[in-house]
Amino acid sequence: MIDKTIKSRAVMFVKSEMERVVRDLESGIITRDQAIGSLNTLFNIASGIEDTMQMQMICRMISYIRTTSFYGQIKKMYANKMFHDQPAPSSAPVQVPAAEEIAVSSMKILEKIVR
Repeated sequence: MIDKTIKSRAVMFVKSEMERVVRDLESGIITRDQAIGSLNTLFNIASGIEDTMQMQMICRMISYIRTTSFYGQIKKMYANKMFHDQPAPSSAPVQVPAAEEIAVSSMKILEKIVR
């Protein structure tokens, strides 16, 4: 069990370090790989204190950094809570095509290739 005061201080530390990493990445002080490494370390800390919200936010930040090479707006995105908890998708049921439908569509594709 984690002490409440230790957990709150660790959360404050993780938040302040995320802001520092974002600021340094945007200004060019650190490289992309260094930022990802720092965020991985923060993820391990958040995992140790069992803070799932911070873990999710860090994962979103890491995936964003990995997919882009322009970091000019990352600090603004963090300030506007773009990486924070996002609402779940609608609860509409997802229809999965049956195996027969998949087989029929793949046969049509094969027929087009042969012709």
